[in-house]
Amino acid sequence: MTHLETIGAWVAGGTAAPEDVRRAARAQVIDMAAAVHASARSGIGRVVLDGIAALGSGGKATSLADGARMAAVDAAMANAAMSMAHDFDDIVWMGHSCHSAVFASLAVGEHVGASVREVIDAVVVGNEVAGRLGASSMLGPLNGQMWTFIHLAGAAAATARLLRLDATRTTHALAIALAQPEFALQPGFMRPTSKLLAAATPTAAGIRAAFYAQAGMTGAPEILEDPRGFWRRFSYLPLPEMMGDLGDFWVLRTLAIKTYPGCHYFQTALAALERVLARRADARIDRVKRVRVGTTKLGCEVTRFAAEYIEDGRPTPVSVNFDLAQSVAVMLAARTFGVEQLEEPWLDAHAAEIRAWRALVEVRHAPELTARTLASMRRVKMGRAAIRRLPIRELPKLARRYADEYRSRLASPREIAGLARALIRRNRAPRAARATDGLAIALEFPNVVTIDFTDGSHETERVDVPPGALASPGFTAALEEKAMNEMSSRLGPAGARAAIDLAWTASDEAASTLASRVAGT
Repeated sequence: MTHLETIGAWVAGGTAAPEDVRRAARAQVIDMAAAVHASARSGIGRVVLDGIAALGSGGKATSLADGARMAAVDAAMANAAMSMAHDFDDIVWMGHSCHSAVFASLAVGEHVGASVREVIDAVVVGNEVAGRLGASSMLGPLNGQMWTFIHLAGAAAATARLLRLDATRTTHALAIALAQPEFALQPGFMRPTSKLLAAATPTAAGIRAAFYAQAGMTGAPEILEDPRGFWRRFSYLPLPEMMGDLGDFWVLRTLAIKTYPGCHYFQTALAALERVLARRADARIDRVKRVRVGTTKLGCEVTRFAAEYIEDGRPTPVSVNFDLAQSVAVMLAARTFGVEQLEEPWLDAHAAEIRAWRALVEVRHAPELTARTLASMRRVKMGRAAIRRLPIRELPKLARRYADEYRSRLASPREIAGLARALIRRNRAPRAARATDGLAIALEFPNVVTIDFTDGSHETERVDVPPGALASPGFTAALEEKAMNEMSSRLGPAGARAAIDLAWTASDEAASTLASRVAGT
């Protein structure tokens, strides 16, 4: 069997997810609804809603931002775009599968008259398929939200589940979706509002693919592994084993919501800084000499990419999302960090202060933190397999490919030496308890923040696990606080609370009931 045939059989087989996984899917629905409301409050995604309306639309599915009724494809696009606007989404191993998994499931669920229970099943399926496709392509020219192709597979799988397609037609739905894979180009993502469509467009294509398969269209089941197929174009070194362990490993157990809008790699830095600011009310720009941020290689590279698209040092919503130094500078200027701090008027009004703070911020790669991230990957069975499988002889080739694509080194000699020392120290230290089946899995993206004051004192804080990680003790409280904050402006506190409670508990209720409650209609 091809990889897609294996996945198609699993999706169609109706394997029931464990209750903790289904609860994680419900949490993701709540989180993504909050992300939509955050963008609706700011108005940044209005261009998408207006564009859809201009084309003319009508149907059974709901745009959560304004309650408009749309065709399923249009509603999924609208909601996915709105949830992308401030990067206030969530992440799993590996990818931002939430946009397609949640909004394809909800829109198609409304369209076909599915129950909330069936929608949650589809959300699980969408995450499991999309996350695996992203992981299989992790060593390639794209990363993170640039993996927009995962939404093709996630939306197709979720839709196929709701349409109750058999194994053969589900396989064809996935193959059709991947026949002309989409991907984001950095100039269209890092600065303009075309970024809003990064997940929305492939989500729509994935939904359509499942309906085409239902009608009898066929695709190429071997499209992933064919010599001229998907992996040939989207991976320097494919990791096909990442497509396995279906029904054993659940990517939703790695779920992490964002408690701050912006890049996932920065969440622990902002949490650390918030703790420092809570201790030092005197952290004013005239009292601070320097702000040092130690981060992972991922944090450094994202910051470097963003810097290429910052014009005249002017902070923009996208540049703040992806430039760690700017994110830190914004929090130092505002002493908080939320959607309000990503609004153009706020950024323009505080641009001089943000630039002044940014001049004091030093972001550096700390190899021991990257080692910590790599070590946490070993908590995932497939991660351990990938690390074992990676041939040393391929590393120079990988380094050359990354240099050609990103104009950067995969790792400098100094970074390699530092990472080697950090890994040796970790291997000699006692092993931490590893997450086991049935438990949430903590993937660590540590950051350490130090503020040096002009009086010679300093404050340091390090956070390893994002505060919004499913494995964190305060996960539910953090999720509900975020949802209440973002949804209350449209729904009111009582309405927001009712929507959250329904998302946690609804089962046989119609998907349209949940969508209407979340939209406030």
